[in-house]
Formats: sequence, structure tokens, C-alpha cells
Amino acid sequence: MDSIKNALEVEVRNLQNRIEEVESNALAGSKRMIAKLETKIRDIEIDYEEEKRRHAETQKVIRKKEHRLKELLLQTEEDHDTILSLKDCVESLSEKCKTYKRQLSEQEGVAQQNQARVRRFQRELESAEDRADQAEGNLSLIRIKHKTWVPTNQDSGSILQVPMAEK
Repeated sequence: MDSIKNALEVEVRNLQNRIEEVESNALAGSKRMIAKLETKIRDIEIDYEEEKRRHAETQKVIRKKEHRLKELLLQTEEDHDTILSLKDCVESLSEKCKTYKRQLSEQEGVAQQNQARVRRFQRELESAEDRADQAEGNLSLIRIKHKTWVPTNQDSGSILQVPMAEK
């Protein structure tokens, strides 16, 4: 009976030692995992700040392009008004018809150049808007990735939710 008791005590001590080893290994593993997750979070935060900076730069460029577009539209309207006034002068002053026709064709060329510039700036504006939309989409993806949760067990048996970043 004593030998059985001694054997059981030895087995209990071995099992307790094994439990302590497993607990220490689990604790070390969880600390490494937490460190990795913290590193990932810092990396994502850095990426987020960089993306925010690029978004602000894109918004600044868009505002400049919109301002330039408005200037060009006003200039085009002025040129158009000039063309109309020249047409009226041609009709009312038939004795100077050749002079005014030459001026009119010059003004039409300027208006066409301005319209071509307006179309070019409109294309550039659309391209900038597409880039801004894409940046916002990327930002949304980053935000979505920050909302992913992973359950981890603690010593007390309760569940702690730790945010996990995905790449």
C-alpha cells in the first residue's frame, strides 16, 4: 500500500512539474504573440498615417484643379461672349466685313484652344477624383482590418478579445 502511495505521489509531482512547464510555455508563447500583434498594430498605424497624409495631398491638388477649372470656364465664357459680340459687329458693319471675319476666326481658334484646355483639365480632374476614391477605398479596407477580433484564453478561463491586424 505504501509503495502504491509513493508511486502515486511521484506521479503527482511529475504531473505538477509538467503542468508548470506547459503553463510557462503557454505564457511565453502568448507574450510573443502579443508582441507580434503590437508590432503589426504599430505598422498599420504608420500606414494609416501615411495614407491620411497622401489623402490630404490629393485633396489639396483637387482643390487647386477645381480652382483652375473655374478660371478656365470663366475665360471660356468671356471668349465666347467676345465671339458673339464680334458676330454682331460683323452684321452691323458690313463695310468692315473682311476685317471682322479675320478677327472672328482668330477668336474662334482661341476659344477652341480654351475648350481643349478645359477638356484636358476635366480629364485630369476626373483622374484625380478616381485616385481619391481609390485612396478612400484603401482607407476603408484598413479600417475594416482593424475591426477583426480574435479570442484568447487567460488563466482564469474567461475569454479576452484582442484586436488582430490582418495583412
